Amino acid sequence: MLGDYRITGRGAADIAASVERGIGTGALPPGHLLPPQRELATTLGVNPNTVAAAYRTLRERGLIETAGRRGSRVRHRPASTSRDDTIRVDVPPGARDISDGNPDPALLPPLGPALAATAARSAGAPVLYGTPPVSDRLAAVSRTGLAADGVPEAPLTVTSGSLDAVERVLAAHLRPGDAVAVEDPGWGSLLDLVPALGLRP
Repeated sequence: MLGDYRITGRGAADIAASVERGIGTGALPPGHLLPPQRELATTLGVNPNTVAAAYRTLRERGLIETAGRRGSRVRHRPASTSRDDTIRVDVPPGARDISDGNPDPALLPPLGPALAATAARSAGAPVLYGTPPVSDRLAAVSRTGLAADGVPEAPLTVTSGSLDAVERVLAAHLRPGDAVAVEDPGWGSLLDLVPALGLRP
């Protein structure tokens, strides 16, 4: 059933991590049947409830699916595999590839002077722990722009890109197993993020 791969662990988290490692390395490929919970519990010498908790965690993270008496299997496309690896369309000649979402570098302003000024300012007054996370100047500029768009005033945070921002919002307001409405086709990274957080698209 498992071939040469051996699931290990004494606690639910360790068992789930072992299965996830097997999925990540390809030792447990999509569609692969996992051992029944009681059988795995006997093999590992743990309580069946421990294995049940591990399988539940894996289901919530979008790695496996359970079909009653037919058992638990690795999902056809587990949440931890990148969509780019499985859905790649070659761009035909004469077409422009916009799938990566990157702007034309020629349209970006030169950043050399701004980065040099930032480095000089940081050398004189380094940013340390306890410093406000958003500078007053950045906050003022942001609030002006947001107000012009009709966004009410609220606390600001700075994220490392839009995917980081979406992940923070989802993690703050939802729990594993909650449903999320998404566009499909849509942004591949977001469609990968939702099941990776244990949410149901």
